[in-house]
Amino acid sequence: MSTLQIERIDTFSGHRGPVYALELGPESLFYSAGSDGWIVQWNLAKPDLGKVIAQVEGSIYALSLDSAGILWIGHNNQGIQGIQVSDQTQVFSIPTLGLSIFSIAFVGSTAWIGHNEGFITVVDIATKSVIKHLKASSKSVRCFCVLTDGQVAVGYSDGFIRVFDSEYQLVREFKAHDSTVFSLQSRRGELFSVGKDARLKQWSADYTLKNEVVGHIYAIHDLQFSPDGKWIATASMDKTIKIWDADDLKLRKVLDASRHGGHKNSVNKLIWSLFDDLLVSASDDKNLSIWKIQ
Repeated sequence: MSTLQIERIDTFSGHRGPVYALELGPESLFYSAGSDGWIVQWNLAKPDLGKVIAQVEGSIYALSLDSAGILWIGHNNQGIQGIQVSDQTQVFSIPTLGLSIFSIAFVGSTAWIGHNEGFITVVDIATKSVIKHLKASSKSVRCFCVLTDGQVAVGYSDGFIRVFDSEYQLVREFKAHDSTVFSLQSRRGELFSVGKDARLKQWSADYTLKNEVVGHIYAIHDLQFSPDGKWIATASMDKTIKIWDADDLKLRKVLDASRHGGHKNSVNKLIWSLFDDLLVSASDDKNLSIWKIQ
């Protein structure tokens, strides 16, 4: 088995508080946000050249860039704001009745917005009008994963994964983790999940548990696949990032402060860019780290 080579390319600093949200932009761009309410645009081709493109009141946990180049920003108690990233103008605002927002996903012509108290708001992307409210639990909606058949898998704070079809009907629900499901990703018809119970799980197409590992010491906040689908990166409250073989969930590398100059606090979010296959991590230490893994 070949040895993975890890290089920390750079550390981007500038946020005034923990960073909770990351989103890929076109080419080498990406966006970050967190407790300071700043939305910062970064360029992987020009290290540490951050630009604040918007600022809101309250913490931001969710960012999603749509096909029109509008960044959807979800922040506590203020709803959704849309920022045209090309000129940093606000183009829309959607109130969400004081609910917190933890996740935003684009599903066809709609945007699904995950809230506390188990609410999902479905919004028409073109008109920005609310189409539907879904509620299948009293616990927070933490993450979405759009599946290949048009269904949507949703992770909740009660440890359940619930699957909705294109008609917004609940078609499957199962207990996946002991507590909060923080992140979901799919690959080749299979679903992968991580949660507060520090476990990384692989589910077959019929949602049978296929593989499971105790991935970290504390809660796993995010998982992301490498662009080629070969590797999984996980981010944890234990301050580490781990790289796993996506086929058998074998641990390949641990990225931490002592060995690789990693984060000094909880790692909250990851994105894996097509630009030079760079992995970006965001942390409670207010920093973003850029990694080359090969």
